[in-house]
Amino acid sequence: MAKIIEPQIASAPTPPSSLIEVDERASQDQASKYKSSSITSSVLDYEFENGRRYHAYKAGSYPLPNDEAELERIDIKHHVIMLLAGGHLHLAPLVSPMKILDIGTGTGIWAIEMADRYPDSLVIGTDLSPVQPKWVHDNVRFEIDDVESRDWTWRENYFDYIHTRFMIASISSWQAMLQKAFKHCKPGGYVELQELDPRFVSDDGSLRQDSALCYWSRKICEAAEEYNRPIPVFTEYKAWLKEAGFVDVQQVIFKSPTNSWPKSKLLKEASKFQLLAHIEGTEGISLGLMTRGLHWKAEEVKVLMARLRPELKNRSIHSYQTIVVVFGRKPDGTDVPASSTAVSGCGSAPLTPEKPFINPCSRPSPGENYAERLDDFSLQDSDRRRPEAVSQSSTPVVTMRPAPAGAK
Repeated sequence: MAKIIEPQIASAPTPPSSLIEVDERASQDQASKYKSSSITSSVLDYEFENGRRYHAYKAGSYPLPNDEAELERIDIKHHVIMLLAGGHLHLAPLVSPMKILDIGTGTGIWAIEMADRYPDSLVIGTDLSPVQPKWVHDNVRFEIDDVESRDWTWRENYFDYIHTRFMIASISSWQAMLQKAFKHCKPGGYVELQELDPRFVSDDGSLRQDSALCYWSRKICEAAEEYNRPIPVFTEYKAWLKEAGFVDVQQVIFKSPTNSWPKSKLLKEASKFQLLAHIEGTEGISLGLMTRGLHWKAEEVKVLMARLRPELKNRSIHSYQTIVVVFGRKPDGTDVPASSTAVSGCGSAPLTPEKPFINPCSRPSPGENYAERLDDFSLQDSDRRRPEAVSQSSTPVVTMRPAPAGAK
């Protein structure tokens, strides 16, 4: 034990040695938060490109940055989907899951909240970058790992619940990834995908095909395709879960408005944060993909961003992106219809085509600084049509339609 040299101050009393007991395991416990790859200088030696910071571990395999601006965008998107999903971290009907895997954990915000909601569980979050908080619950562990690796490090039938969210341009083959998820999910366990289709669309023709929003939608998908990280259409995930072997597969669709054009208070609130994520984060998403996949110059990307921002703010354009939540159960020898199970811990009715998932419960905002920045955006309010929240689909969906002409 190292010798402690006391300050040479005659009037200062010596505190009793037992006043604060040192936890000798502290540094070891913290280091164990990261398992698959040790935190070495090579992992932390981030790459910088066009003014943005990117991961070092398996450099180049993921085209989005990992700097503070991107991490903040991830947290804002977490708030958006929590608003849209009525405050639910998951829609699969979980009952006391013991082992949970969060693939592509990012800032770790979902994993941390999930660990808080299920204190008896172990939540493992994986990512290519060690950017998660250092001090977290004892039942949270972060691992530097690549979901694209040929073999996962955990044993088969290990996890009660496997989760992904917003893995845009991250997966080369969703079918292959879901086969691994099926292999490592326990019988009776669930896999849930909470994914974004970034293509901007509208239901009323207010989004023109020659707009910057549509042009960006086409180019970002082309870039991802060239980068070998194709962006699926939101309708594809459900079939892939079934092909992988999951049963009781259900799908819930959310329309995430670009700005605050909807009449619905819930959607208007969510869209304010969605706009913030667009304005501050779309350039980061675009730079890596378009410069690497399409070989654009950074200046060309920034010119497109300058064209994009006015349309993002324009309330006469009723555009939105689609968020799809799909979950399925690994068979365990029993056959319980999905329609007889309810979303855990929320008191809501079962998810069925007749009873879509619409639960507009309120949640606190991420912080006053976000609200202040939302006020900076000048939205155009030239269109008087007021879309409202309705449901009109055989698939559980949160959707919107314009009110009759002349409605106030």
